[in-house]
Amino acid sequence: MSKNIIVVDDDEDILNIIELILIEAGYHVRAVSDIVSFYSIHEFSPDLILLDDWLADGYGSKLCLDLKQNPRTSNIPVILISAKNDLKNIAKACLADDFIPKPFDLDFFTTKINNWLLNAIPR
Repeated sequence: MSKNIIVVDDDEDILNIIELILIEAGYHVRAVSDIVSFYSIHEFSPDLILLDDWLADGYGSKLCLDLKQNPRTSNIPVILISAKNDLKNIAKACLADDFIPKPFDLDFFTTKINNWLLNAIPR
């Protein structure tokens, strides 16, 4: 069974590249560019959320913290993606499960995603 991933990034080029990479890897992907669009996704239960921190309508770290504090979504792994220098601390503060600094190596990126999804505990 293929895993579901939601990608949130306001850079359309990065969003399209990530979406393409994940689809090629066999995942079902919903890609959106802002928080409002993220909340408009219905009937798509994600196994993983990739979340940029800088978004046009807010911070991904704030969305991550909201997701992690909600009992209905707290068990969904969230990986924060950003070019911020202090990404490790931001990810820790918002309870993200992991982080990927931009720019990233594609092999590193796909290995990290595969590790999270292949080693995930079934919900």
